[in-house]
Amino acid sequence: MRRTTATALVAAALIGGGAVWILEASLVMSGRAAIVPPLTLGPALAVLAGALLLIAWPVRQAARGKRRIDDRHATGVLGLAKASALVGALLLGAALGALAFFASRAVVAGDAVLALALVAGGALLQLVAGLVAEHWCVLPPDDEDDARARGAEPTPSAG
Repeated sequence: MRRTTATALVAAALIGGGAVWILEASLVMSGRAAIVPPLTLGPALAVLAGALLLIAWPVRQAARGKRRIDDRHATGVLGLAKASALVGALLLGAALGALAFFASRAVVAGDAVLALALVAGGALLQLVAGLVAEHWCVLPPDDEDDARARGAEPTPSAG
């Protein structure tokens, strides 16, 4: 699996921000109320970020040779880390897009700005936790990998 690229994260954030801006504008122009997330969404994302780091810690220890874990568990944690980074970027973009939409209005409810700021903070924590957990899931290169990178034949192991 390849590492999550900055391009993918920026694209997710731009897609989230643009989609939310269009959705909020469409709702307001049609006379409906804008969507405001609950105040608990930001802290919930922060708790999920912490949980991701907790389940990724044993994978980090295994990558350093201090512990043994199942390969499927490590792969699952890596997949969750990648998904968390992308979802964090998407939600961060969505929250910032909604904040930008509300900033362009003449009258803004303070509760909406507070809720969106909390969501942006929680989404940022989710994004960072996903990237950290993904970094923790990287194994150090083998001797064979080093030899392939140099273009040489790996030395056969004795035994």
